[in-house]
Amino acid sequence: MACPTHALSERDIQEQLQTLPHWRFQNNALERQYTGETYLAALEKLNRIARLSEAADHHPDLALNWKKLIVRYWTHTANGVTELDFQLAHQAEALLEY
Repeated sequence: MACPTHALSERDIQEQLQTLPHWRFQNNALERQYTGETYLAALEKLNRIARLSEAADHHPDLALNWKKLIVRYWTHTANGVTELDFQLAHQAEALLEY
């Protein structure tokens, strides 16, 4: 397994994205849009990701719109996507796809 703090190659990213079908690689980051039935439901999803991120000390970019949450993982210090970003994307999927 690659070091969690080194950026992965685009080939490695595309390969690992096969395990995250709702995620995409865009603008040098892993990105996923979640939808809630209401604005408050989307906000709850944001709060769940925020708690996950705080516990991991790795914070994605989060954007909340009406009923929509966009999550973008990338590692600033690596200037790219790392194993840690994929680990947290998998955790987010497990947490929010209920």
